[in-house]
Amino acid sequence: MSRPADPSLTLLNREWSRLAHEPTPAAWPQHPATLGDVLDDIAGDPDARLGELLCRHAGGDDLAGRVVLQSMLGKLVLMAARDPRNSLADYIAECWLQLCRYPLRRRPRRIAANLAMDTRSQVRAAEPAVPCIDPHQIPERCQQVSLDVTGVVRAATRLGLIDAASGACLYAVYGLGLRSHEAARQLRISPELVRWRNARSIRRLTPHAVALAATA
Repeated sequence: MSRPADPSLTLLNREWSRLAHEPTPAAWPQHPATLGDVLDDIAGDPDARLGELLCRHAGGDDLAGRVVLQSMLGKLVLMAARDPRNSLADYIAECWLQLCRYPLRRRPRRIAANLAMDTRSQVRAAEPAVPCIDPHQIPERCQQVSLDVTGVVRAATRLGLIDAASGACLYAVYGLGLRSHEAARQLRISPELVRWRNARSIRRLTPHAVALAATA
């Protein structure tokens, strides 16, 4: 039985259908006329084109990163289709993280293949079950749980272990006791992204539990 269409893919393609007709930024003088042309141009010399876009993204140009993500979307769809455990949203979110920190100077060749491989490795590495805290199981202490979560989130953010967006997801679910779809509605993101961010945050914070408890 095939999976239903992933809303992440629908949203990205809908966004790209609009972006594709937009002119390239003035700061991209050597690129074709529209963003759609830029995407098509990648096939002619993938490493050179992707490398330039990644450089621009590293300099703060999010639009350049969005073009790279769109160029990877077909590969992500195929990897997710072959993975019975992880969703396309998991692959999309991880690919964005990988392109944000791609070591271009060290790995200037086979960029698309490297991004795909790194994305798959990280998604698969996240497969083991993650400990879950459910404030609804201890309603008498719900207020105390919220206070503890607030302190942990603040400490983790201050120490640079998680970013503000991840902290908001943790607090919404484990502090306020919202379900993933409720937190997603409040944060204006997908439930899949809420679950993915929380799973990733817990993996990052677990080795630092003692330090966080002391600083929270």
